[in-house]
Amino acid sequence: MVKRTSLVWKRPELSDAEFRRLWLDEHVEYAKQLPDLREYTIDFVTEAPEGAPSGIATVRFDSRAALDAAFSVPHLKENLLRTREQFARVVQVLIVDEQLVVPRTSGDLR
Repeated sequence: MVKRTSLVWKRPELSDAEFRRLWLDEHVEYAKQLPDLREYTIDFVTEAPEGAPSGIATVRFDSRAALDAAFSVPHLKENLLRTREQFARVVQVLIVDEQLVVPRTSGDLR
């Protein structure tokens, strides 16, 4: 499993509500079409030091080759970049090696 994490800073002219709406609308619809996508999560930052990103997106694929192939589909790549420009001022993309320490459970994580 490979994980691609994007740190996203919102465009300064957008409210937090506009930022979320723009990201969760058309952009998400294109992302959901990425071939072999296993998981897509978005974390909206609610408390952070000044200068921190406004959101963190994570996508998971079975392999680096699957990730690269998914983001190489021409119409998806073009539309993801186009729609991202509507809400994002800066995006930093990281490929990370996740080390699971405590697995998710179906119970309450308190």
